[in-house]
Amino acid sequence: MIGIIEWKRTGTQYVAILQVSDRFEPGSIRELEKHGAETILGGTLVGTNKTDWYALAYSRAELEFAEAKDLARATLDRYRDEHRRLG
Repeated sequence: MIGIIEWKRTGTQYVAILQVSDRFEPGSIRELEKHGAETILGGTLVGTNKTDWYALAYSRAELEFAEAKDLARATLDRYRDEHRRLG
């Protein structure tokens, strides 16, 4: 199950890294979904045709870091619930 392994800050975003980039096919990481201030980044797992989440990114112009952390936790809870149902 994925979880936040590291937070990074760019000039415009807080980025919660969920998995190491080596798990993904080179060049496959891209924007999967965007909901308001949150962007879900994902890519194709190495040796599969399965797409999974790589990171969650949050706009620094719209959110404080504490808000981004709270949103990331809630989003990961939904991810885990979804994957438990799909089993």
